[in-house]
Amino acid sequence: MREYEVTVILQPNLEETPRNELVERIVGWMGNGQEDAEKPVINHWGKRFMAYDIQGFQEGYYVFFEAKMDPDQISELERNFQFTEDIIRYLVVRKEE
Repeated sequence: MREYEVTVILQPNLEETPRNELVERIVGWMGNGQEDAEKPVINHWGKRFMAYDIQGFQEGYYVFFEAKMDPDQISELERNFQFTEDIIRYLVVRKEE
C-alpha cells in the first residue's frame, strides 16, 4: 500500500446532497470494495475560480483526498473518474516517503 493525494474538481452547480453522494462513491472506489480498507482523509476546499475554463466552467468545487491504496487500483480509479460526468478534472499524485 502506498500513500496518494487525489484532487478532484466537481461541477460547481451540483447541490450538496448529490455532491456528498459522489464523494462517498469516490471513497468507495478508493477502498476498491474492501471492508478492511482504511478510509481516506477528505478535505472539502469548496468552490474556487480556476485559471482557465474547463468544459465551459469558470469555477469548480474542489475535494482533496489523502488515501492509502494499492498501486494497481490507480488505473481503475482514473477510469471511474473519466466516465463520471460530474467530475471535470482530477489529479492523482503519489506522496513522497
